[in-house]
Amino acid sequence: MSIDTDIIIIGAGPAGISAAVKLEELEVDYLLFDREHNPGESKPCAGFIPFSTIRHLSIPEISDQHIIDEVRLQFSGRDLSIIKFDEPLGVNVSRGALGKTLLCMCKSTDNHILGSKVSKVETSSAASKVTIKENGTEHTYRSHLIIDASGANPVSQRFITLRPRIANNAMGYGLQYHIETEKELGHSNAFLYGSQYSPSGYTWIFPRGRTAVVGTGGLVSRIQRNDRKTHEYLDYLLKEVEPFSSELSQGKIVKKDAALMPLCGIVTPSYGKRIMLAGDAAGHCSPISGEGIHYSMMGGISAAKTAAHCVRKNEFHSGLLSRYERNWTKQIGSDLKWGYWLQRRLMKPSSSGTSGWSKSGFIDSEKSLRIIARMLVGDKSVKSSILAVAPSYIKSKIS
Repeated sequence: MSIDTDIIIIGAGPAGISAAVKLEELEVDYLLFDREHNPGESKPCAGFIPFSTIRHLSIPEISDQHIIDEVRLQFSGRDLSIIKFDEPLGVNVSRGALGKTLLCMCKSTDNHILGSKVSKVETSSAASKVTIKENGTEHTYRSHLIIDASGANPVSQRFITLRPRIANNAMGYGLQYHIETEKELGHSNAFLYGSQYSPSGYTWIFPRGRTAVVGTGGLVSRIQRNDRKTHEYLDYLLKEVEPFSSELSQGKIVKKDAALMPLCGIVTPSYGKRIMLAGDAAGHCSPISGEGIHYSMMGGISAAKTAAHCVRKNEFHSGLLSRYERNWTKQIGSDLKWGYWLQRRLMKPSSSGTSGWSKSGFIDSEKSLRIIARMLVGDKSVKSSILAVAPSYIKSKIS
């Protein structure tokens, strides 16, 4: 069977574009499909990228990037903690600006088919086929492999099941307000934990120039059982929680958006039948913070490397694809595994209104709070953070 390209990538988010850039570098032909003409522009995302990720992946400066050098932590029953850092931790960006920057990292966009909706995915022992609808017309393309980076509910899974659907007790839901202000905002990302702020998750406030992204969320299963509507947490914050209500009092809500995010730790399998899942499609998202840009980009690069290896060997069986899962698990699996462990231990409902953090012994000193802040912004691994702040009886169980 003749093919049109070596690799088809579905989704032009951080995972998909990272895969495209790496395939170009490895001189492997590919086609990139995305349903949006401007990838990322409508994607709900708080938009923080650690500087370690920017340096490691050589991401150019992003047009609206807003440097973050401070973290504010609010836990139920405790005073607001402000943790300042001597060096910048990372940047907040809009997903639209990030999408444009990542696309510019590709040498050519001639093989990018944007504004196209995938309507069918097929695979066989001979090839993969993806049918797209573009401007009302359907086209079918054949490739050796597919990298599906189309999101938390990957499009290929509708046609070819590689793994069970992520359950509601492991899938997160987040709601955000985008608030425009008259003045430039500060350089502090805020995290608020407690039942008054979220349905057993947390609330975030991420500034970007004169825009603040204010969001809250939790596991879908808990939100479904919750008596309060999700937006009520944000409305409460903006009206009554200082200093945030004062900081944003003159702001105007210009946009509301919501999204699902996998908060499930390591999910397998992430490959099979000539398909590799990457990014949210593979659960590449922090279970403790919901941050996915770093993990998605690492997953996309790993998928591209495996795809290139398969093309060179001209072999596309699952045995060879398995190296993809081994590689990404080695690179980011520890954060996903221990982030999930921490989520299950600390972010659970409490009748007293306090968060699991407040009673854990994890945040009982300024040193511990600094370590937790570094973990939340991707400046320190999850396991090393746990070992640094956990009570000794917990350390003995995980070290």
